[in-house]
This record gives sequence, structure tokens and C-alpha cells, in this order.
Amino acid sequence: MLHIHKEILSFSDMPEIAAHSEKTVMLVRHSIRESLQNGSHDPGLTAEGREYARRCGTFLRGMNGVCFGSSFRKRSVETVQALIEGAGFELSEIKLYPVIGDTAQFQRPEDLDITIDNGNIPALLKQYFTTGIAERMIPLPEYHKSLLGFLTTTEFGNRNVILASHDIVIAALLLPLNVYPFRQDDWCGYIQGAALYQSSNGDWTIGYIVPDKNTREKYTLFV
Repeated sequence: MLHIHKEILSFSDMPEIAAHSEKTVMLVRHSIRESLQNGSHDPGLTAEGREYARRCGTFLRGMNGVCFGSSFRKRSVETVQALIEGAGFELSEIKLYPVIGDTAQFQRPEDLDITIDNGNIPALLKQYFTTGIAERMIPLPEYHKSLLGFLTTTEFGNRNVILASHDIVIAALLLPLNVYPFRQDDWCGYIQGAALYQSSNGDWTIGYIVPDKNTREKYTLFV
């Protein structure tokens, strides 16, 4: 059974949640990236983005038994590396998972790049997250089901896992569940995402998480 946590969670809540849960999964957006306008579809983080991610990691100090994963994009891998540094976690392998990549909802990986180059990404994603269907994209209910299954059934290698991903993955997970207060105007924002935690009876709870719920930083960039 999946329960909905109806209040915003902060990263600083996770050490306590993890201490009383069988498993936890944090799926968060990457930090501030370089512009896509420089011709690269795989930019890394800016210096500001690396420092912001490092500061976000400090809220996770005290969380034990953590492993790490990422989409295949540089900005996501670099976000995990900075979170690890900020939290003081022991550096271990960062596994790459295609299902949380920014191309995972597209019929073909190259379809995202084509859409970005054509300048159509905002309109396409608005249609997708409003109707559940858009050209070149896997239907939202189908992708949402596979993503939720991945997060709740994968043996990541430790009790707790932190995964860095993208706006469109976060939205595909949270919007169909009506996870309050995640709304359409929350589609974008650096290092926000979802926290999932499992009770001793096997039930999962999911909530919307930000570094600090009292000082939410929101921006307007997709993917």
C-alpha cells in the first residue's frame, strides 16, 4: 500500500525518518546546470550549482547506510557527488539508472534532443502533464507505474538510497499521485523531489521534499 505524506518534508527530516524505516528512497532534481544554449545536451553543473548541492548535503548529515544513484547526465552525477561531500558520506559507486534519465519518457532517447532544439519542450511538457499524452512520449500513466515500481522494488544495495534525476521525472512521479503540495507550478526547482520510506509492514509512504521547507528556492528551467 502507498500512503501520501501531505506536508512538505525537509532534507533534515531524512536522518530521523531513515532511522525508523525499513528502507528510504530520495529522488531529487539535479542542481543548477550550465545552459543548454551552448550546444551541449549534457551540461554539467555551474560553480554555483556545485556549491548549492554541497550545502544541501549538509542537511543530510547523520543519515546512515546510504548508497547512491543517478541518471546518466553529468549534472545529475555531479549533484550526487556534491551531496556526498556536503553530507560527509563515504564516497562509493554512483550507479547509473536509465529509468530516471531525462529521456526515459520519450519513445526514443533522441526525441528529447530534437524537441529541445526545436524550442518545443515547455509546450510539450505542459500537454504531457495535463493530458498524460504527448507526441514522441510514453503515456504518463505507463511511465509513472514503471517508475514507482522501480523505486519501491529495486534492491539498491543499502537501506537508504539517494538518486539524482530531472524535473520531468519528479513531475511524472508526484503529479499523478496528487502529492500535496506538489503542483503544476512546482514542476521546476533545483534539488527538490520525492522522499519514499517503507514501514516494517511493507507499506510505502511518499512525500514532496526540498532542502529546507522554510526557504524554498524555485526556478524556471526544465530538464
